[in-house]
Amino acid sequence: MGDEGNVVLNSESRTAVLSMKGISKAYPGVTALDRVDFDVLERELLGLVGENGAGKSTLMKILIGIVQPDEGSYLLRGEKVAFRDPSVAIRYGVGMVFQEGSLVPNLSIMENLFLRHEKIFQHYGFLSRRDMKKAAEETLSRVKVAIDVTTAVADVTVAVRQMVEIARLLWLSKLYERQNPVLILDEPTTVLEESERDTLFSIVKDIKREASIVLISHRLQEIVDNCDRIVVLKDGKNVTDLSGNSARIPEIEQLMVGHGFSESRYREDEQHEPGAGVVLSVDNLRKDGVFEPVSLAVRSGEIVGLVGLVGSGKEDLCGCICGLDKADSGSVVLDGKRISAGAPENAVSAGIGHIPIDRRSEGLALGMTVSDNVNLLVLNRLKSIGLLNPLLEKRNAIRWIKECQIKTPSTASACATLSGGNQQKVVIAKWLSSQVKVLVLDHPTRGVDVGAKDEIYGLIRNLARSGIGMLIMCDTLEEDIGLSNRILIMKDGRLVKEVECPAARKPSPGEIIDSIV
Repeated sequence: MGDEGNVVLNSESRTAVLSMKGISKAYPGVTALDRVDFDVLERELLGLVGENGAGKSTLMKILIGIVQPDEGSYLLRGEKVAFRDPSVAIRYGVGMVFQEGSLVPNLSIMENLFLRHEKIFQHYGFLSRRDMKKAAEETLSRVKVAIDVTTAVADVTVAVRQMVEIARLLWLSKLYERQNPVLILDEPTTVLEESERDTLFSIVKDIKREASIVLISHRLQEIVDNCDRIVVLKDGKNVTDLSGNSARIPEIEQLMVGHGFSESRYREDEQHEPGAGVVLSVDNLRKDGVFEPVSLAVRSGEIVGLVGLVGSGKEDLCGCICGLDKADSGSVVLDGKRISAGAPENAVSAGIGHIPIDRRSEGLALGMTVSDNVNLLVLNRLKSIGLLNPLLEKRNAIRWIKECQIKTPSTASACATLSGGNQQKVVIAKWLSSQVKVLVLDHPTRGVDVGAKDEIYGLIRNLARSGIGMLIMCDTLEEDIGLSNRILIMKDGRLVKEVECPAARKPSPGEIIDSIV
């Protein structure tokens, strides 16, 4: 990979602690990796980027022994290795913090840290919880976490869980006496707030003094801001690697997807003028202690952005509209018909769809097929003589797979095997198949790459043209502004301002921020 991985950073030549050569992996109908070379240098923060499906996750799964390569070899600290499973990899000081996490929720932080290694803390056959607690506190201090280590993992924030996983990997590397461990962080900031992301990277840069870190992320700004070097994969092949000091986001996007993006990246030129008819009407909806009475309307084909800081009440408001939570007073009316509060099945049957922030646990049945997920809400329409008709199921699935441009080997593929962007498109297809009238989209592009984002933006524009009204909460203020016809700003549980966002005259982020903070 570029001069055999002989990269100079900060005028210092660093040795490759890990070197993978000619790694190939194929599945039926898909070449996931095609002779990929991948080096990790000692004490570097390496960014690994590429579109969903580029091969990043497969390469890392091969590295830690979850998947075995068809071809290729790798050296770790000069020693040829091949891990049969992650437990062997961790003994060599190679571990991964997965996007969906791997801790046991009902166990304490302390118990998770030392899971399967409790014998170390046994004296005369009895477990010393005092010694275990002391060791847990010392281990967490390495990642600057001060918390009661007897707290259940289920009761702590996602940010703390990630730090616990990182601390566990560092502890195991020390246990097995491995110098310069390799830690892989898979989309660690996907569900973190901005302050939590800053804290994470502050800690990661400290850890870099004793470890090499591979960061997989679709947030290109954080890759450019924090990484020493950036490796780009496309279609399972090496594209190039770049110095973090000189890399620019447009250049990386070009390398990832094969073309650049115009300044109108949110497809403002496709923005549709909404119809006159109101499809969703919210009248004085209130939830005690969360948000004050809120009234709003969404017209046919209108995209309404809902913005505000954490705690502004916007997520809770959307939860009440979708029936996920029950408001204390007020009403939600769809096409002139009032919807019973606190009952998601009533909202769904009335025509309100919800794209959740966590598609994997809330939006999809990952173990089921693409066809099963797309058809989940319309099974009654796919019956003949009272029984499900496989031909109708397949036809409906194929229709929406094509409509939403879902990349899948077949309708029978498990959703768990699809890339993040394609999983998100399956969620959208499920709701479109059910003929929704209003969609509530909670961070619809979170955790997907730049190419998939563009496709999802196109889908959103098509939904608006078809007359579907949308309430949308985005990852960035720029995305809210770019996609919306109109923005509603919430602060401290109140709706404080409305801002028009016509395609030809979008407001600046500064105009919105003044009302948010």
